[in-house]
Amino acid sequence: MKLTVKQARLFSGKTQQEIADLLSVHVQTYMKWEKNPDEMSVGTAKQFSRIVEQDFESVFFDIESNLNRLDSEGKVTLIEIAR
Repeated sequence: MKLTVKQARLFSGKTQQEIADLLSVHVQTYMKWEKNPDEMSVGTAKQFSRIVEQDFESVFFDIESNLNRLDSEGKVTLIEIAR
């Protein structure tokens, strides 16, 4: 199963600020990448994968993911990850 960038971060137990610090970017830059992961460079994506201890191939770096679903109000929500 592929994880979204946000799911990979949550699964790692790290905050957005911690990831931003480890990637040497401002937290707002990381937050933008979490919403639009296709804007992240390949090098940064690989570094992110190492930080969250996931194989590069197991993280989905695109905005259209089948790991999202619509809630009862038609809003996109992330599928919960079982730890």
